[in-house]
Amino acid sequence: MKIYTSIIVLFAAVAALAQEPAAETVGDSAQVAGIVFNGVVQDSSFAPGEKLNVEILESGEALQTTVGTPFSVVLPEDTLWNVCVTNSDTAGAEKEKCYELVYTGSERSFSQALGEAFAEPDSTHAAAGDSAGAIPGDSSGVILSGAQAESKDLDPNSAAPADTAQPNDVNVDDLLAAGDNTKVTELKKVVVQLRKRPKRKPGESVVTAKSIKRMPGLAEADVIKSVQALPGVVASSDFSSKIYVRGGAADQNLFLFDNAVVYSPVHFFGLFSTFLVEGIDDVQFYKSGFPAQYGNRLSSVLKMEGRAGGQDTVNEWFSKSSIKVSTFAAQLHTEGHQGPARWVFAGRTTYIGYMLDLMNAVGLLDLDLDYEFTDLQGTFMYNVTDDTRLKFSFYIGKDRLSFDPLYMDWGNVAIPINLTHRINGNWDYNVTLAYSEFYQTMKISDLMSIEMFLYTFSAKQWLNYRGIANHTLTFGYELEYDYERYQEKMATVSVADIQKPLHHVGFLQDAWKITPDYLLQYGMRFNYHEASEHFGVEPRASLTVNLDDSKTLEFYGGYYLQYLNALVYTDQETLNDFYYPATKTTSGRQIKPASSWLFATEFSQRGILDDYDATVGLYYKTQNNLNTFVTQLDTSEDSKSSKLVLADQFGTAEAYSFGYELSLRKEKGWWFGGINWSQSISVMKTNDGTKPYYPSWHQPYALKMDLGLNWRGPEESMSVHPTQKDMYLRSSVVLKYSAGMPISEYKGYYLSEHIGHQEYSDEVVVIPGSRNAARQTDYFRVDVKAIDVGREGKWNFSWTIINLTDHENMFFTFYDTRKNPPEKTSISQFPFLPIMLSYEYYF
Repeated sequence: MKIYTSIIVLFAAVAALAQEPAAETVGDSAQVAGIVFNGVVQDSSFAPGEKLNVEILESGEALQTTVGTPFSVVLPEDTLWNVCVTNSDTAGAEKEKCYELVYTGSERSFSQALGEAFAEPDSTHAAAGDSAGAIPGDSSGVILSGAQAESKDLDPNSAAPADTAQPNDVNVDDLLAAGDNTKVTELKKVVVQLRKRPKRKPGESVVTAKSIKRMPGLAEADVIKSVQALPGVVASSDFSSKIYVRGGAADQNLFLFDNAVVYSPVHFFGLFSTFLVEGIDDVQFYKSGFPAQYGNRLSSVLKMEGRAGGQDTVNEWFSKSSIKVSTFAAQLHTEGHQGPARWVFAGRTTYIGYMLDLMNAVGLLDLDLDYEFTDLQGTFMYNVTDDTRLKFSFYIGKDRLSFDPLYMDWGNVAIPINLTHRINGNWDYNVTLAYSEFYQTMKISDLMSIEMFLYTFSAKQWLNYRGIANHTLTFGYELEYDYERYQEKMATVSVADIQKPLHHVGFLQDAWKITPDYLLQYGMRFNYHEASEHFGVEPRASLTVNLDDSKTLEFYGGYYLQYLNALVYTDQETLNDFYYPATKTTSGRQIKPASSWLFATEFSQRGILDDYDATVGLYYKTQNNLNTFVTQLDTSEDSKSSKLVLADQFGTAEAYSFGYELSLRKEKGWWFGGINWSQSISVMKTNDGTKPYYPSWHQPYALKMDLGLNWRGPEESMSVHPTQKDMYLRSSVVLKYSAGMPISEYKGYYLSEHIGHQEYSDEVVVIPGSRNAARQTDYFRVDVKAIDVGREGKWNFSWTIINLTDHENMFFTFYDTRKNPPEKTSISQFPFLPIMLSYEYYF
């Protein structure tokens, strides 16, 4: 395989011993204490003289350097290190590359190591079968031996460039200032890998595409379900993929696909989230302290980037394609790479209605449902120059549901265009032009219909500046135009409402590395919303303190505004949200944006007993000016219905929430997984004089556990296939135990006899209890991916069992007044589903 001549990175293949080591040789490898690694970064994607940060992930040790300047860093006692090079410490960083160094050298004198490290290439040094070639393989790499480099294709999925090092470009005298008697150790083989393991930013959680695919699901890898597994994130039921974060409502979460907003990324029945894993990189999720460049939401930001397709070192129109067939859906994807262009396209459709008919026939379910959806997703990336990159993406999703007498259809469209341009080593410019669309129709026979169409056009540009030592400044401007049409018909009454708000946003942020152990990120967000005539300022700050190499303490505080909110008609969960902007009522009353103060702190410790990472978090959040739907109109009696706007029927509510979260994870080894526990309280109070109540997403406690097992495979596993080393066999299990969600339970009923116009009749009157004063029974569910077998980049088969214990989790309870006497009835969530199958083939 051809290795392109552009220099990706140069790490000098020499490590000088800081002291006289005691080397213990096992086979062909040795473990050496106190190794000093000397290197220099010469990467064409970084500008000459650009400021860089170098970090050893295992120890947390970090230093600052510039492109082309030699540096030295101490490696801990190990034979494998992960070195990350980035041009920023902050959320404004656009470039970060991580490399895995595998030491297998032996101790020798300085003159011997120097001579061999820069000797002429010898093809015998980097044989793939050498013991040093045992590489954890989930991305492409380059094996170096002295001055010679030989490519090794480890994973065609990798989107990371990997090229040869040029040791002759290095001044050895600058790299090694050591005496003739100093003993050194050569890193005889170095595996240079670009791994999708970015440095975590303040307040951010990263969910990898790899972990999403590993989780048990309804035969489909699910982006949103993977986020629901995090502490502090509530999933209200099996039938929804909505998320509720730290006491906030579902509409308070900002979903971004390549910086374009996606309003309601859900499909029916909780079976699928909208985004296709084959087309995205890792998912960035902020549930605390998200930066000032993100706004118009109160609770969280879930950011997905479209993946660059194709292999780095090969120009192919179809580098990789796949077809996937599961119990409920079929999916197709393809990707390629030609010169400066790379792309990936994916699509999915469902045949869930036919499968439900089959399950009904065999007695597994009793559900008559006519439902279908489609998803299309793609990314095209073009490197105009070494300094300029253009990226075009799209997502299109459509759903249709018929469940007599209910009919619904809805859909999402997101089309972002992103341009990134590096001006020089200190400046880079970014711009996003995006179009988003969300529509839905809901009809109940001929009695009622609701339609909503929401179109968003946005332009956002921002600059990152790194010219001040230890500072990264980010400042930008965003303009958003929304067109919303809402129409409600009930019997002979029809109300139509059109809103066209314009939203101006400016933001400033600075990430100040006060010392190597203190990072302060602070900023302001300025809003002017024309429809509500509201000017708002949002201050935000976070402080990260590295107590030592393994312990970190973080503090967050901020004020958040939301000008586009969902309408809440009932405490029962709805499939989608109906959005409406802050505006003015017919009588001139101003609808203020929803607002929130958030304060949180988090302590984390890495490397407990070498393999475990622990996190403890606390938070307190207020919410104000939340929109509620009331029946009393805010207008005069002589106003005509044609002049009314939906805001005339708005009331307001206040809320607060607080809680704590505990998490313990193990990411390495043949078994991996984690456990997290959270307890919280959420309380809401409307301004109509009623007493406070728990919102429908209030979850007092939750225990979530996941476990993955690598029985066989090229990664860390119990065994390796004797002939097919890329063959894997895995299993995984997910457990959730939590408090039941709040419900307004009916206390009972009585028969009321009244006189009508023509006749006497008996009517059942159901007596409601206090609002959300009762709870569903506790929730318990175990999902098992019993078999996950295949060959890397070739094929995969999986078998998943949903609700292994067949636990009856309550969804809703009511009195069936059609029966005499009326019968109290409960509807359960997912039953035992043992036939979740999936087969995927790559070609």
